[in-house]
Amino acid sequence: MDSILNILSSEPFFYVALVAGIALLVFAGDWVVKSSVWVAEYFNVSKLIIGVTIVSMGTSLPELCVSLSAALDGSANISIGNVVGSNIANVCLILGITAIIITLPISRSVIRRDLMILLAATLLFAFALIDSEINMLEGIFLLLVMILYMYLTFKSAKKEPPLEEPDAEPEKKHNILLSFLIVIVSCAGLIAGSELLVYGAENIARSIGVSDRVIAVTVVAIGTSLPELTTSVVAAIKKELDISVGNIIGSNIFNICMIIGLTSCVTPLEAESNILSFDVWFLLASLLLLGITIFPIKGRTEIVRIEGIMLLLLYIGYYVAMGLTGQFSSLG
Repeated sequence: MDSILNILSSEPFFYVALVAGIALLVFAGDWVVKSSVWVAEYFNVSKLIIGVTIVSMGTSLPELCVSLSAALDGSANISIGNVVGSNIANVCLILGITAIIITLPISRSVIRRDLMILLAATLLFAFALIDSEINMLEGIFLLLVMILYMYLTFKSAKKEPPLEEPDAEPEKKHNILLSFLIVIVSCAGLIAGSELLVYGAENIARSIGVSDRVIAVTVVAIGTSLPELTTSVVAAIKKELDISVGNIIGSNIFNICMIIGLTSCVTPLEAESNILSFDVWFLLASLLLLGITIFPIKGRTEIVRIEGIMLLLLYIGYYVAMGLTGQFSSLG
């Protein structure tokens, strides 16, 4: 027994736990989305509704599991840093890489509704962090913004004309019991993956002398954003671009409003001062740059390669600035 405990508390195992947690989150997150779509299709739920709810929320489940697990373990900096880092990665890294691969068309509703709600949610999040803590009341406000977003999304979806595909063959419906079973098992995988990831990240941070926040906004954030990255890049390669910018923005809204909102209702989240003074500013800068890139010019609503490069450069600049200010080598 002692030898097993020694292995579990050794530094090499921390890295194994981190990598295994990320791998399990990506694998389980992919199957949660797939099986949830199967369930929705079985009950004839609109594909548009599936896209803006199940897919965007499903790819954010790793962040939710990691943030809840970290908060309950007393590591609020991992909870908040994970969301901030994931949102920066979603906009700058994922949209940047995807736009470099192929031009991304953007729905006008994304500009009118989704981007504005994301900006409002981010500002509310930043305001809540002024006292370095997000409490239950502030979490409830964020959850209310999420409810508003879902209401507007469903209302907009109902106005969309149905797609007529008379020549299309009816899709084969999956076994509903098997689909539900896969959903349950995949969610269990997400929980296990999040526990492994948080355990590995916390102990690595302590062993190399950096704060939980730095690990959260770097390794943990990228790890939990892998489902969105994989989905977007594969969609770009296959030229299936109907789920692109809108879903990334939807995931970011879910990250702030649902994850931070729900987690802070479970337990108050105390944050490092650097999250507000450093990370949140880069988060706002990423939204500003995204707004500039998708602002309609001569009727064009798309993100082209040069704009993707700009987003990617901002993401690289985030890490460079973190290194220049000595945040990789100091605690706190």
